[in-house]
Amino acid sequence: MALAVLDDDRSVQAVAAYGCTWNTCHRAVVAVADPVLEVAPAPVRVLGIDETRRGRARWEICEETGRRTRVDRWDTGLVDISGDQGLLVQVNGRTSAVVTDWFAGCDPDWKAPITHVAIDMSAVYAKAVREALPHARVVVDRFHLAKKANEMVDAVRRRITQTRRGRRGRKSDVEWINRRRLLRAAERLTDEQRRVLFDKLTSADPNGDIAAAWIVKELLRDVLACTDRGGLRYEVRDALYRFYEFCAACSVPEIAAFANTITTWQDPMVLAITTGLSNARSEGYNRIVKHVGRIAFGFRNPENQRRRVRWPAPASLGGRQVSGSSAPANSEEPDSWGIGTSRTRSTTCGM
Repeated sequence: MALAVLDDDRSVQAVAAYGCTWNTCHRAVVAVADPVLEVAPAPVRVLGIDETRRGRARWEICEETGRRTRVDRWDTGLVDISGDQGLLVQVNGRTSAVVTDWFAGCDPDWKAPITHVAIDMSAVYAKAVREALPHARVVVDRFHLAKKANEMVDAVRRRITQTRRGRRGRKSDVEWINRRRLLRAAERLTDEQRRVLFDKLTSADPNGDIAAAWIVKELLRDVLACTDRGGLRYEVRDALYRFYEFCAACSVPEIAAFANTITTWQDPMVLAITTGLSNARSEGYNRIVKHVGRIAFGFRNPENQRRRVRWPAPASLGGRQVSGSSAPANSEEPDSWGIGTSRTRSTTCGM
């Protein structure tokens, strides 16, 4: 009965319909899941940190003080990226304090083997890693870098529309019609499509701000594409030089702000390119969190929610053993790139 809930992703209410009360079924779930999930995780080498939302913020009455306290509806999940232990823990909140506090309760011998921590572009988590794991190196997920580039292109397009037309974009506007094509990868556009796109952008934006933003986006994608070719040092350096050179020649404020953001996160980005690490597994467990929540039609008790979410994480019910994975094969130091823009690790994410 308990495994029908845990393994088959069925709600407790559905299984309880087989002839027992909801409380009986829930006690069986707790008896089966807790002995497995309470086992201390084995050491990991690469850790992923990401947040996920499980509903709206709400207020609860504190049993000790009797005062109303706000319950954060965001949870931070820590995932074993290099092994098969999956979701190690979920802590309530998405601040650096909650992550640091959790690491403070961990055995120093468990924290010592961690070499890399993969995150999205979150200064909060970067701060937590610097404070709790000073020996580990931050890796920023490449997907979020490309997403930030697309957001920059959208911001330029909206500003041009508002400046020239004094309103939001409409179906009759050239830049609005091509908004999706602006976000499409350059290699997915034919020569004719690219020519038509730039001709229309020139008519809608004579100053060329939108076209410049699109070029900057593609130059960053060229930097990230070095991952597929092994993250060779000279290729990354040359691609970064072309990116910064074009950004410096532009007078578009959004491009300047975007270049400053890339400069801030350059070392974690280069490390992601040279090692091939990403935070994709953490994003995958975020999907599991949402999937389990939908099956249960929401959780009123956070402990029940975390129990159900963490159960699919172990590779087997018999334990949480780490596979014999080693450190990333190519983990070159991203300093001394010779382009005058890299920073030391201690100030990389200091936003």
